Amino acid sequence: MSKTTKATNNVQSAQAIVDELEARKTEMAASRASDERELAEISFAAHGAGDQKALARLETIKARIVKREVDAKSLNAAVDEAKRRFADARNAEAMAEAARVAEEVAEIAGILRESGAEADKALARFIAATQSVSKCIAGLQERGVNSPNGAQLLALGRRAVLAAMIETPLRREFEHLSPRERTRFSEFCSGWANALLRNVGKTKQEKVA
Repeated sequence: MSKTTKATNNVQSAQAIVDELEARKTEMAASRASDERELAEISFAAHGAGDQKALARLETIKARIVKREVDAKSLNAAVDEAKRRFADARNAEAMAEAARVAEEVAEIAGILRESGAEADKALARFIAATQSVSKCIAGLQERGVNSPNGAQLLALGRRAVLAAMIETPLRREFEHLSPRERTRFSEFCSGWANALLRNVGKTKQEKVA
Protein backbone atom coordinates (compact mmCIF):
# COMPACT_ATOMS: atom_id res chain seq x y z
CA MET A 1 0.00 0.00 0.00
CA SER A 2 1.40 3.39 -0.99
CA LYS A 3 1.85 6.21 1.50
CA THR A 4 -0.79 8.25 -0.33
CA THR A 5 -3.33 5.40 -0.22
CA LYS A 6 -2.65 4.80 3.47
CA ALA A 7 -3.03 8.51 4.24
CA THR A 8 -6.29 8.62 2.28
CA ASN A 9 -7.61 5.63 4.22
CA ASN A 10 -6.71 7.37 7.47
CA VAL A 11 -8.63 10.47 6.37
CA GLN A 12 -11.66 8.39 5.50
CA SER A 13 -11.53 6.59 8.86
CA ALA A 14 -11.17 9.88 10.74
CA GLN A 15 -14.06 11.41 8.80
CA ALA A 16 -16.24 8.38 9.58
CA ILE A 17 -15.57 8.81 13.30
CA VAL A 18 -16.41 12.52 13.14
CA ASP A 19 -19.63 11.75 11.28
CA GLU A 20 -20.60 9.09 13.81
CA LEU A 21 -19.97 11.37 16.79
CA GLU A 22 -21.84 14.25 15.16
CA ALA A 23 -24.79 11.91 14.58
CA ARG A 24 -24.73 10.98 18.27
CA LYS A 25 -24.75 14.70 19.16
CA THR A 26 -27.79 15.17 16.94
CA GLU A 27 -29.53 12.24 18.66
CA MET A 28 -28.64 13.67 22.06
CA ALA A 29 -30.06 17.07 21.11
CA ALA A 30 -33.31 15.40 20.05
CA SER A 31 -33.44 13.51 23.36
CA ARG A 32 -32.85 16.74 25.28
CA ALA A 33 -35.71 18.46 23.44
CA SER A 34 -38.00 15.53 24.19
CA ASP A 35 -37.12 15.60 27.90
CA GLU A 36 -37.64 19.36 28.04
CA ARG A 37 -41.12 18.97 26.61
CA GLU A 38 -41.96 16.18 29.03
CA LEU A 39 -40.44 18.17 31.90
CA ALA A 40 -42.70 21.11 31.11
CA GLU A 41 -45.74 18.84 31.03
CA ILE A 42 -45.02 16.92 34.25
CA SER A 43 -43.54 19.65 36.47
CA PHE A 44 -46.91 21.19 37.40
CA ALA A 45 -48.40 17.83 38.35
CA ALA A 46 -45.30 16.97 40.40
CA HIS A 47 -44.94 20.28 42.22
CA GLY A 48 -48.38 21.83 42.09
CA ALA A 49 -50.57 18.79 42.68
CA GLY A 50 -48.14 16.62 44.59
CA ASP A 51 -48.72 13.72 42.20
CA GLN A 52 -46.41 10.96 43.39
CA LYS A 53 -46.20 9.28 40.00
CA ALA A 54 -45.35 12.64 38.47
CA LEU A 55 -42.70 13.20 41.15
CA ALA A 56 -41.17 9.82 40.45
CA ARG A 57 -41.22 10.48 36.75
CA LEU A 58 -39.70 13.90 37.35
CA GLU A 59 -36.82 12.37 39.28
CA THR A 60 -36.22 9.97 36.42
CA ILE A 61 -36.14 12.81 33.91
CA LYS A 62 -33.83 14.88 36.14
CA ALA A 63 -31.42 11.97 36.49
CA ARG A 64 -31.44 11.46 32.74
CA ILE A 65 -30.84 15.18 32.14
CA VAL A 66 -27.89 15.22 34.54
CA LYS A 67 -26.38 12.12 32.93
CA ARG A 68 -26.94 13.51 29.46
CA GLU A 69 -25.21 16.79 30.34
CA VAL A 70 -22.18 14.85 31.53
CA ASP A 71 -22.34 12.66 28.43
CA ALA A 72 -22.69 15.79 26.28
CA LYS A 73 -19.49 17.29 27.67
CA SER A 74 -17.70 14.01 27.07
CA LEU A 75 -19.14 13.71 23.57
CA ASN A 76 -18.21 17.30 22.72
CA ALA A 77 -14.66 16.60 23.83
CA ALA A 78 -14.64 13.44 21.70
CA VAL A 79 -15.91 15.38 18.68
CA ASP A 80 -13.23 18.04 19.13
CA GLU A 81 -10.54 15.35 19.34
CA ALA A 82 -11.98 13.53 16.33
CA LYS A 83 -11.92 16.74 14.31
CA ARG A 84 -8.33 17.39 15.38
CA ARG A 85 -7.34 13.91 14.26
CA PHE A 86 -9.25 14.38 11.03
CA ALA A 87 -7.32 17.60 10.39
CA ASP A 88 -4.06 15.79 11.15
CA ALA A 89 -5.04 13.00 8.77
CA ARG A 90 -5.86 15.53 6.04
CA ASN A 91 -2.51 17.20 6.58
CA ALA A 92 -0.73 13.82 6.42
CA GLU A 93 -2.64 13.01 3.23
CA ALA A 94 -1.59 16.32 1.68
CA MET A 95 2.03 15.72 2.65
CA ALA A 96 1.93 12.17 1.25
CA GLU A 97 0.44 13.48 -2.00
CA ALA A 98 3.07 16.22 -2.18
CA ALA A 99 5.79 13.61 -1.65
CA ARG A 100 4.32 11.41 -4.39
CA VAL A 101 4.17 14.32 -6.81
CA ALA A 102 7.73 15.31 -5.90
CA GLU A 103 8.96 11.79 -6.70
CA GLU A 104 7.18 11.86 -10.06
CA VAL A 105 8.57 15.30 -10.85
CA ALA A 106 12.08 14.08 -10.02
CA GLU A 107 11.60 11.10 -12.33
CA ILE A 108 10.31 13.31 -15.13
CA ALA A 109 13.24 15.69 -14.61
CA GLY A 110 15.65 12.80 -15.14
CA ILE A 111 13.87 11.75 -18.33
CA LEU A 112 13.87 15.37 -19.50
CA ARG A 113 17.63 15.65 -19.02
CA GLU A 114 18.25 12.36 -20.85
CA SER A 115 15.91 13.29 -23.68
CA GLY A 116 17.65 16.63 -24.16
CA ALA A 117 21.02 14.92 -24.32
CA GLU A 118 19.68 12.35 -26.79
CA ALA A 119 18.23 15.13 -28.96
CA ASP A 120 21.62 16.87 -29.07
CA LYS A 121 23.36 13.59 -29.94
CA ALA A 122 20.83 12.94 -32.70
CA LEU A 123 21.36 16.44 -34.09
CA ALA A 124 25.11 15.95 -34.00
CA ARG A 125 24.72 12.67 -35.90
CA PHE A 126 22.41 14.40 -38.37
CA ILE A 127 24.93 17.20 -38.96
CA ALA A 128 27.74 14.69 -39.47
CA ALA A 129 25.62 12.59 -41.84
CA THR A 130 24.56 15.55 -44.00
CA GLN A 131 28.15 16.77 -44.14
CA SER A 132 29.13 13.30 -45.33
CA VAL A 133 26.45 13.43 -48.06
CA SER A 134 27.73 16.85 -49.13
CA LYS A 135 31.31 15.56 -49.28
CA CYS A 136 30.17 12.62 -51.41
CA ILE A 137 28.49 14.99 -53.87
CA ALA A 138 31.63 17.13 -53.99
CA GLY A 139 33.70 14.02 -54.64
CA LEU A 140 31.41 12.98 -57.48
CA GLN A 141 31.64 16.40 -59.09
CA GLU A 142 35.44 16.23 -58.89
CA ARG A 143 35.15 13.03 -60.90
CA GLY A 144 32.89 14.59 -63.53
CA VAL A 145 29.58 13.29 -62.17
CA ASN A 146 27.10 16.16 -62.14
CA SER A 147 24.12 14.37 -60.62
CA PRO A 148 23.41 14.44 -57.76
CA ASN A 149 24.48 17.99 -57.13
CA GLY A 150 24.39 20.56 -54.34
CA ALA A 151 21.15 22.14 -55.52
CA GLN A 152 19.38 18.77 -55.41
CA LEU A 153 20.69 18.14 -51.91
CA LEU A 154 19.42 21.51 -50.73
CA ALA A 155 15.96 21.02 -52.28
CA LEU A 156 15.43 17.42 -51.22
CA GLY A 157 17.22 17.87 -47.90
CA ARG A 158 14.95 20.79 -47.04
CA ARG A 159 11.88 18.66 -47.75
CA ALA A 160 13.25 15.80 -45.67
CA VAL A 161 13.96 18.10 -42.72
CA LEU A 162 10.51 19.68 -42.90
CA ALA A 163 8.90 16.23 -43.18
CA ALA A 164 10.74 15.15 -40.03
CA MET A 165 9.81 18.33 -38.15
CA ILE A 166 6.12 17.62 -38.79
CA GLU A 167 6.46 14.67 -36.39
CA THR A 168 7.88 16.79 -33.56
CA PRO A 169 6.34 19.23 -31.02
CA LEU A 170 8.14 21.99 -32.97
CA ARG A 171 6.02 21.46 -36.11
CA ARG A 172 4.20 24.79 -35.77
CA GLU A 173 7.50 26.62 -36.22
CA PHE A 174 8.15 25.02 -39.63
CA GLU A 175 6.51 25.06 -43.03
CA HIS A 176 3.92 22.34 -43.49
CA LEU A 177 4.40 19.94 -46.39
CA SER A 178 1.70 17.82 -47.97
CA PRO A 179 2.31 14.04 -47.88
CA ARG A 180 3.32 13.96 -51.56
CA GLU A 181 5.98 16.65 -50.94
CA ARG A 182 7.61 14.80 -48.07
CA THR A 183 10.70 12.70 -48.47
CA ARG A 184 13.52 11.15 -46.44
CA PHE A 185 17.27 11.32 -46.77
CA SER A 186 17.41 7.55 -47.09
CA GLU A 187 15.00 7.65 -50.04
CA PHE A 188 16.80 10.12 -52.26
CA CYS A 189 20.30 9.07 -51.19
CA SER A 190 19.47 5.45 -52.00
CA GLY A 191 18.03 6.58 -55.33
CA TRP A 192 21.19 8.47 -56.15
CA ALA A 193 23.38 5.56 -55.09
CA ASN A 194 21.40 3.08 -57.21
CA ALA A 195 21.61 5.35 -60.27
CA LEU A 196 25.36 5.78 -59.79
CA LEU A 197 25.88 2.02 -59.46
CA ARG A 198 23.87 1.37 -62.61
CA ASN A 199 26.05 3.83 -64.52
CA VAL A 200 29.15 2.19 -63.10
CA GLY A 201 27.85 -1.18 -64.27
CA LYS A 202 27.17 0.13 -67.74
CA THR A 203 30.65 1.63 -67.95
CA LYS A 204 32.24 -1.69 -66.96
CA GLN A 205 30.19 -3.54 -69.57
CA GLU A 206 31.17 -1.06 -72.28
CA LYS A 207 34.85 -1.52 -71.42
CA VAL A 208 34.51 -5.29 -71.62
CA ALA A 209 32.76 -5.02 -74.97
